[in-house]
Amino acid sequence: MNRTLIPTLVGVFTSLFAIWALHTFLIVDECLDNGGSFDYASAKCLLENGQVYDSELATIAVVLYFVVGFIVSFVVSTCIRKVFNIKANS
Repeated sequence: MNRTLIPTLVGVFTSLFAIWALHTFLIVDECLDNGGSFDYASAKCLLENGQVYDSELATIAVVLYFVVGFIVSFVVSTCIRKVFNIKANS
């Protein structure tokens, strides 16, 4: 495996973890703000009257996830390259 590829892969996997954590936080927080309880087993928001709450953040979240993923991936891969003194192939 190319030595310069490793920081990029670590950055991508770190950004995927960050997106997953952000998604979980946003969905659970919105559910609780609307007076529901989040069922982790089914990953659904249940309101007091028994209905399932559908999030309105879907379109905004996709853009947010893209931006956060790009930034986290870039920062992590740059930091790894600086710490381990890895030069990019020209």
